[in-house]
Amino acid sequence: MAKKKHAKRARKRHDRITLTEEDRTQLQMLLDRVMAQDPEGETFIQFVESLKPLIQRSVPFTLAFVEALGSTPSPVAVKVLQILQKIPAEKPVRRALKTALYRLERQGLVKEEEESESEPRVLIPRPADRQAEAWASWPESQGERGMVLKLPDAGRGYVMAIAVVTSEGVFHEFEAIQTTRKGVRALLDKMTGGVEGRLIEIPVEHFRFLIEEVAEIYQRQNHALPSGYEPIHKYLASRVEVVSGPHVYNLLDEKEIVEDPILLRTADSLLEVQPFVTWRLPEGLIQSFVEKMKELSESRLVISQSAQMERTAQIHREAVAEIFTPELRQHYRRLLEETALLLHLTDRPQEAKRALAVAIDLENEIGLLTEDNFILGLVKRSIANEVGPQLEGAEEQAKRERITESGLIIPR
Repeated sequence: MAKKKHAKRARKRHDRITLTEEDRTQLQMLLDRVMAQDPEGETFIQFVESLKPLIQRSVPFTLAFVEALGSTPSPVAVKVLQILQKIPAEKPVRRALKTALYRLERQGLVKEEEESESEPRVLIPRPADRQAEAWASWPESQGERGMVLKLPDAGRGYVMAIAVVTSEGVFHEFEAIQTTRKGVRALLDKMTGGVEGRLIEIPVEHFRFLIEEVAEIYQRQNHALPSGYEPIHKYLASRVEVVSGPHVYNLLDEKEIVEDPILLRTADSLLEVQPFVTWRLPEGLIQSFVEKMKELSESRLVISQSAQMERTAQIHREAVAEIFTPELRQHYRRLLEETALLLHLTDRPQEAKRALAVAIDLENEIGLLTEDNFILGLVKRSIANEVGPQLEGAEEQAKRERITESGLIIPR
């Protein structure tokens, strides 16, 4: 019976720490770096912080690291394990940490923490340039947008996540790359073409909300997420609070906006400013109304100008009521919420309020007598663009294919 128990324990230990040759090399290098640290040094906390992305890349690697520390009778190993215990982790890792500390405690290396301290401990804050940061590009007319995340990596390096979302709300790409501080700046400059304002800094918590929102679509469709998503989400989930809705509602008072009808009635002024100046509805949605408008303009019947204007207005309102289904209203509501956030973050408060007023109004069904002048104006512009399209030169067409509407350059 004892032999069976021994064999079972040995088998479980073997399964737990099976690593590749590369992982074993990384593990030994990591242990050497840890053992070279002074646990009472001023930079020790920062050093352990820099290890987190590396040890969280896979459960087997983390388990092997924890077990190796538990077999090392050193104050450094004890302190690292105690800090790691405070980080959210999966159940096998939590169990391994507890076991490792127990082994070291039996050797008299783990000191009991005092019930109370005369002075609170002050940890050295992470330097400003080592903080996680996130940015978003301006949403484009049909929903395309980019998001960028910078995370401090082991040593002085960084991990950059680049997410590009399509008009269908799924990832065109989601890439995670390791780089240096210079590499971070070079990548941001390349994406913006060096033009300030094409990427707006957003809270890291909101970045998490945005990528989880896209991930929900993949879950509903039972599709696999891009390979770069999981490690980035795992990092964020262990360090960033989950939020239940768009960040703009933390900055603007929804009740105040709903109670101000002027915001909605004057919202068509947004169509003359960035980023809305380039917004158009998809051609497929408006094609039948484009045909009606062409028939009206080509009709041989002689009608008065006022009658023609009345019929034109009727076509526009019919288009608004028919095109904006519940699904499309939700789609544009989210676009407008995100744009309102970026407008607010770039010190354009009135435009932010107008955009959010339109977003909130899209919760309701749109009828022929809508007061939402932004949506009505968007329909008018989109139809007019198809009725009388202006030819673009080859050079402008090529430029449009390389650069998004907001000017963001997506690196390949």
